[in-house]
Amino acid sequence: MAALIALMLCTTASAAAQATATDVRFTLHDESGQLIGQQSERTGATAGGQEILRQGESAFTVSGHDATEIDELWRLALDADGAPQRWQWRRRVNGKLLSVELDRDGALLKGQVTNDGRRHPVAAAMPALPIGDPEALEPLLDEPAGPKSWSIAEFDPIRLQFRAVEMRVAPRGGTEHGYVLTSALGGRLQSVRWLSYEDGKLVEAKQPLLGSSRSWRRDDGPPESEKLLSRGRIVAHEQHKPGVHITQRAAMAQIRYAFGGFADIPFAFPETGEQRARREGDGWQVDICSDCGPNAAPTAEEAARWTLPTSWVQSDDAAFRDKAAQARRIAQTDEAVMIRLGATARARLPRIEFEGYLSARTAWRRHAGDCTEDALVLAALGRAAGIPARVVHGLVFSPGRYHGASNAYMPHSWVIAFVDGRWKSFDISLNGFDATHIALSLSDGEPEAMVEARQVAALLEWRAISEVRKRPDDP
Repeated sequence: MAALIALMLCTTASAAAQATATDVRFTLHDESGQLIGQQSERTGATAGGQEILRQGESAFTVSGHDATEIDELWRLALDADGAPQRWQWRRRVNGKLLSVELDRDGALLKGQVTNDGRRHPVAAAMPALPIGDPEALEPLLDEPAGPKSWSIAEFDPIRLQFRAVEMRVAPRGGTEHGYVLTSALGGRLQSVRWLSYEDGKLVEAKQPLLGSSRSWRRDDGPPESEKLLSRGRIVAHEQHKPGVHITQRAAMAQIRYAFGGFADIPFAFPETGEQRARREGDGWQVDICSDCGPNAAPTAEEAARWTLPTSWVQSDDAAFRDKAAQARRIAQTDEAVMIRLGATARARLPRIEFEGYLSARTAWRRHAGDCTEDALVLAALGRAAGIPARVVHGLVFSPGRYHGASNAYMPHSWVIAFVDGRWKSFDISLNGFDATHIALSLSDGEPEAMVEARQVAALLEWRAISEVRKRPDDP
């Protein structure tokens, strides 16, 4: 799940072929120090070359969700020259298996993907980048000599192809000690880790999460019986409690937020028709209301792009085209079309499922999902109707008790669509848009955009929240 996205580190083929054998173990802890997982890593010689192996497991219960058990394996076999010969990855979540097994065949890696019992043959071109382990810590056991950037090839088991992961490690700024490690996909931030060293050796890697964190701690001793994992260990849902009372009147008017953070991470708040963001010293001022944003019309190129189908928003599916055509025949304006399509999507997804990230087509056929699937389905319907639509990932304020918390900002997804000359939000998971909807990432529905928003949310320094009473002379 997104809260446990692991460290994105690389092991290049050439370096692995020359490395001496290593065997290291880490324990995984939540914010309160509870043990919720462990991870072992080994690089060693084989009869034909070298093997890199990582295994991990975790067990916990996120507040408001069902218990979760995860086990994972990553293995890369290299020949004597350091060339990849076999690559294997397996991830099992609550008994549901997703695995990839690929073997070298000339310039290809061939094998199969198994997804929840279904097998699919796959042949992927040998990547130009070195195949890297996206979750290993072993490459950074020793303190880096300075900043470094590099890229690795990671196999996407959904798209069935390798993609480039951009990595960067650098000393932390300000008075902080240690290093910051980031990973990105297509320029989208995926993870941030604070690396702590003692006597030049890695002792802890901490990932900030919204309202909490996860820590990987070096533990070279053998596993002890009292460290056996338990699904009963409760971990907090991602949330931020603002410490102020946000009334419904304030939420329906205009709210101004002051944020800091991002000292070591480049980031810019997106702007929408309802969100305006400005730099203020070392932070940001973000204003949100029904018409606070710049509301720039999309160019012809942008409008075309945001009405096209994608691998996650399949607006060319016959079911979406049919429903869009029905809405077009009845509604007179684009906004009315989106409202009708929102009602269609809401009725189609009556069953709430929090786990996973389903495409619009899959969610439509399964009649299930949460706010992310709601947004993907609505975006697909809007695009099928010829309306430029984008998926928004960010935060929203929940006054009622939800996932073990109340009066807190939590991760959320919704849609913005360009209707009748302006960008407008459509949220079919909640009771429409209000000024507590903070956009952090805009996308075509790809899951890395949701991951980006959640990691960005964890880095926010909340400085102030204030109600702005609009006056006639307000800009």
